[in-house]
Amino acid sequence: MKNVIDKETAELEFERFCSAWEIDTDVADMDEEDRDSFNDQKRKIVKAICLGRLVFNENEELEYKLAYPEKVDCNSVTLTRPDGAAFMSMDKYKEKEGTHKTFSVLAMSMQKNPSFLSRLDAIDIKPLMAVMNIFLVS
Repeated sequence: MKNVIDKETAELEFERFCSAWEIDTDVADMDEEDRDSFNDQKRKIVKAICLGRLVFNENEELEYKLAYPEKVDCNSVTLTRPDGAAFMSMDKYKEKEGTHKTFSVLAMSMQKNPSFLSRLDAIDIKPLMAVMNIFLVS
């Protein structure tokens, strides 16, 4: 696991992504629990950027190169900002099915079926979930 992008550049890319997706990054306005959660999600995203797996492109999409593509027969996925239909897809699940809800929005943002996510390796799921979690709570 060797970084291909330095941390400072990755942090700038993270800020560019957050600005474009209108994600609030002002941790001074967050309580301790929200700040810790935000920083945890940010750390996972920045790490993926440093590794060269996550790229924020000129179309304001996130391109993610899978670490374990053989599990799903594709090399990468592209995430776009969720639309209203993605949010409505969460209604299919009960209140206590938070992971299902997040997977539903994430899958729609990738134009994939939620079952696609169930086949991903956890190393690939972590940064993708971090992107969606940081967006959903902002």
